[in-house]
Amino acid sequence: METVAELGSDGRHPAPTNPVAMEDPRADAAAVVPTLAGTDALPDQDTAAGARKRKAPAPATATAKAVRKPRERQVEEPIQMPVYYGCRKEFFSVNGDDLVEDCSYLYAKNKCEHIVGELPLQPHSMSLVDLQLWIFKLFRLHPETQDLKIKGFLKQRTTGLYDEEEPEWYMEYCPWDSCDFYSDKYWSSFAKKLKRKINVTQKFMLYVQSSEIKHYDILLKAINDDYSQLLTVVLPGTESLTSSQFGSRGLVNDLTMTAKEIAAYLTLTGHYDKQISPAEVWRARQIAIEREFGTFYDSHNFAPRLLKEIVRKNPGGFVDIKDAEVAGCKDFRVLQHMFWAFAQCLQAFRTCRPVLCIKGKALCGKYQGVLLTAVALDANDSSIPIACAIVEADTKESWLWFLRNLERAVVHQSHICIIHDYKRELIDAVEDLLSSRQRLWRRAESRWCMEDLAKNFFAYFGDQNLVMMFKKLCQQNRRHKFSNIWKELDELTSKYMVEKEHGASAKMQQESVEHDVPELEAENPCNQPDHVDENNRKITKFSDWIHLKPKEKWSLAYDSDGARYGIMGSDIADVYKNDPVLKGITCLPLSAIVEVTFVRLVEYFENASAAANKAMGNPSISFPELVQVDMNSKMQKAEMHNYFQKYTDDENVVGGEENWKFTVKGRKREVTVHLKSENTLSMNRSEGSTIQKTATCTCNKPQLLHKPCSHVIAICCEVGVSTATYMSPYYCLPSLVCTWKPKFNKFSHDYRDVAPVYFRDNIPTWIPDKRLECGLPVCLSSDCVQTVVEEEQQSSI
Repeated sequence: METVAELGSDGRHPAPTNPVAMEDPRADAAAVVPTLAGTDALPDQDTAAGARKRKAPAPATATAKAVRKPRERQVEEPIQMPVYYGCRKEFFSVNGDDLVEDCSYLYAKNKCEHIVGELPLQPHSMSLVDLQLWIFKLFRLHPETQDLKIKGFLKQRTTGLYDEEEPEWYMEYCPWDSCDFYSDKYWSSFAKKLKRKINVTQKFMLYVQSSEIKHYDILLKAINDDYSQLLTVVLPGTESLTSSQFGSRGLVNDLTMTAKEIAAYLTLTGHYDKQISPAEVWRARQIAIEREFGTFYDSHNFAPRLLKEIVRKNPGGFVDIKDAEVAGCKDFRVLQHMFWAFAQCLQAFRTCRPVLCIKGKALCGKYQGVLLTAVALDANDSSIPIACAIVEADTKESWLWFLRNLERAVVHQSHICIIHDYKRELIDAVEDLLSSRQRLWRRAESRWCMEDLAKNFFAYFGDQNLVMMFKKLCQQNRRHKFSNIWKELDELTSKYMVEKEHGASAKMQQESVEHDVPELEAENPCNQPDHVDENNRKITKFSDWIHLKPKEKWSLAYDSDGARYGIMGSDIADVYKNDPVLKGITCLPLSAIVEVTFVRLVEYFENASAAANKAMGNPSISFPELVQVDMNSKMQKAEMHNYFQKYTDDENVVGGEENWKFTVKGRKREVTVHLKSENTLSMNRSEGSTIQKTATCTCNKPQLLHKPCSHVIAICCEVGVSTATYMSPYYCLPSLVCTWKPKFNKFSHDYRDVAPVYFRDNIPTWIPDKRLECGLPVCLSSDCVQTVVEEEQQSSI
């Protein structure tokens, strides 16, 4: 296909275009009409490669003394530059004959595709950055393309002034001179040769290569009408948009480095005296990542292939790819959503508490997207990523798609509890899943993350002391203490809101006096309520804010059936920063996210398995480390309790079931402990029935946490019963060993090949949605580049 495009009149920034054609913005220039031609068409000789021909010598005049007319000034015309792409050779080995095969016939056969763009009148005045921007606009490339390579080809033939005019095919035997544009010097040397010269016939062309350009024709068909190309931000002093003067390897080794840490590392390793701006830091990181893992563009094709390879080597995993067709290109598809759950993680979850914590975080690479994750906790509260997904945006539809795939992938013998953030899109998606008649989980409930709800609380009551009290309320297990904290929180928040309103009113009155604003207008300039919730109810205290939020969703004391297992969300609030598998991965390309998480999981499981087996072989250890520490603390507390036994009315035996009730007196109050044994039928009839022993206490901890409290421990020590009898099996050492027992089979790294053996049949090529392109972050491209926005950088690196 052949189209024509040109720069704006300044010779630097491209003129705006639409996705179909590019028009000449100058009124005094002739309009250049795009033409369509297939790659096998026979184009005109002058459009196959840029050409200039010498003029034939004028015939001798009859009279030597004829008066010579003044020479007319020739109007300089823009250069029509053919730009070739798509050659399958390595870039450094491409030569002119690989692009256009010259022959003695008066036509040229295109070996690869090309388009024709219009260079400015004086191309030698362009810098290499100008040329790269021109290529970006010509091919509608991503504004942060950093793998673009450009080289030029030129052939020319000089003849005498009165030589006979040569046939055009003479030029075909001249060799091509090539020049790789590594810097301004190389491009300037090539551009100067493009000047018009007397008696010199020239042919010239450019060859470009990048991961995105190779699919240029396909991307044109996939571009929607609402696509608008982003501009590339050129930083002061930039000599090339596709290279970095900074070191790279160290920027990939630690993905959690902040902007300041990266700048310090680059300064230390490169011995740079000048200050490195945040924008330079960001681009240096992007270049380092692409050199290590491949480009962000190619990762959309590599990631599904890698997942299929991992599942092939590790049966039992679950992968789902959602994509869209490209009209007229059956072998290409636009990647939209991607879900995966490794077999080893699914197997590990079977011996973990049946609680899944759902989190999402925006990607910070070159394409918009959100990483969704379901995380479980083992007996030691170590996080395990059970499933992940990449979606286009944080919407209800995306969350619902993720949750339905999670339901298909995760199988657990108990009911599932989903702990998630307090956001409307996620709440609606969870409600739709749990109310669906096609639900696969036998029993499922949802709870809210305490840490995320606390952030919402802080938005209304901006005081950290009040936030700490709210978290204390959420984690309280006794309901009478819960009520007392609630009342105290109401008083403090009411006082805080009164003081806040008085302070705001005084400030407005002061501003009205200083700026001579009418008092009524200053009190409420926008006619908006002072402080309201999502239902426009005025908030004056804590009860007003929490009124419509069900207690069982956010409080431990009202957690029905102990569905949370005591997990409030603090352990996974910063999972993308602290988790050994997930930390720092949101800055990576898609395929690198999959690859890095898998590699980290292999090491993570090996280390955790070794530690669990070591604890299992130690006779002095009865429980996992954190559980053992908690039990030791409760044992010390149990020694301070007094007790006396109380029998049930049925004399402890009713139909083979035993019931024991004890009253335990602590330092402040008495509690009642109920030990119960009952026969339960197994799901498998051949196994018969089993005796299940449970313990409850009026302190509520055994019911909520599924492990004995200090009161139950005191009774167990007195009657000679092991405390493990009333401990949930999820907290036992054998369960911990089973959790980390699965082994991984490593995948083959040839998934980046164009067509591996096992992918040759019915495997499409996936491309990204160009509407999701991201340029340089706004906070980094501002004039104040010396100031590092620490919070923004920590979320994007």
